[in-house]
Amino acid sequence: MAQLVYIDETGSVGKGASMQPLLTLVAVIVEEGQVQPLAEEFRNLARRHLGHLPNDFELHGNEIWGGSNQWSTKSPGELIAVYEDAIAALGTFNVDVSHATIHKQRLHDRYNGWADGNAYLLALQFLLEKLDSYYPQSNKILIADEQKEHQLRAVKMVADMQEWRGGQVPGAKLKTVIDSMHFVSSHASPGVQLADLVAFALQRKWNQRDAHPESVSVLDRITSAINERTLTWRAAWPAV
Repeated sequence: MAQLVYIDETGSVGKGASMQPLLTLVAVIVEEGQVQPLAEEFRNLARRHLGHLPNDFELHGNEIWGGSNQWSTKSPGELIAVYEDAIAALGTFNVDVSHATIHKQRLHDRYNGWADGNAYLLALQFLLEKLDSYYPQSNKILIADEQKEHQLRAVKMVADMQEWRGGQVPGAKLKTVIDSMHFVSSHASPGVQLADLVAFALQRKWNQRDAHPESVSVLDRITSAINERTLTWRAAWPAV
């Protein structure tokens, strides 16, 4: 059976990017037979916590954590329950996590700024090499959240890595990644939504901007559950 690899990004663009030193690509690895059960679980999550399934239902880490949009009427305790309920899907559906992180300032310093625009592709290369080597038994299909500024370059790099090790830096030829890299709207992909939830929690934990003891405790529980499903190397690059 194939593995579907859902990828999301955090820490590179958008509001507050300058305050986030790390760019991270997170992948959740879902076995083919668990894709539909995961989608049904997220629909059931909406029914449990909202009482119905909205037409535009979608799980976003920042919305749940901040209590915005459809979660605006929920208490802090209810929001915590939603987030932990969603993260529990990792264990329920035997979903593994992998991530690759670029330390943006160290990258800038190491290459005098010339590689700053390649941070996303570097993270993607390292992530795919991890997945290819650690999970050699299954073919993989790559599905990522829409990233218009990166899509064409990412598709080209994946093709080059499949053919001749053509990453941003010398690396390994991909053996188990089949087809191209597919970009989809997160609204249509519960797998991408799960990757978003994981990515948001990890970045929130690493940035250490939550001072309230309850928030810190909640993040500890959530990231502990994520770490239990993360079997590949985790250190940021470049190293100190």
